[in-house]
Amino acid sequence: MSDRLKTALRAASAVDPLVRYRCLYRAKVLGQSGDLQKVSVRPFDSSLPDMADIPLRHGVPGIKVQVQRGCTVQVGWDDGRPDRPFAALWSAEASALRVCIVSPSVEIGTANPTDFAVLGTSQLEQLSSAFTTIAGALTGLGKIQEGMAIMAVVAQLPMTLSPHVRLG
Repeated sequence: MSDRLKTALRAASAVDPLVRYRCLYRAKVLGQSGDLQKVSVRPFDSSLPDMADIPLRHGVPGIKVQVQRGCTVQVGWDDGRPDRPFAALWSAEASALRVCIVSPSVEIGTANPTDFAVLGTSQLEQLSSAFTTIAGALTGLGKIQEGMAIMAVVAQLPMTLSPHVRLG
């Protein structure tokens, strides 16, 4: 940090002793609570201490995200108050291990989505392949007739598993 900047910060601190709590600082995630709502962090600025149980904010109500330790998040304070820290704004290298959306209904896509979605395409294809294999084996053993209900069950899986998630 340049001498001019240090001088300016000292002057700002003299006028507003909470000035350091009116900005965001990058911090490394050390851990996360089991309910996914808080993190423990180590700020990159060594003048700030490690902080535990910092509430997470994702910008959308009802969202919970689990991330790996070591990713970077921004730490700030509500109204510049040291007793009200929060963590938000994940860095580009962070990736979600799990995302939970707490809502009675989730719609993805156009204004009026109609298709139900639960599984990614590759997962649905894997299930379809497994059911096809099982159906083939059962048909070969004479336990069911070719083309029986197993494929119909596969076709209905997304709707059966989640009546509240729609894809448009």
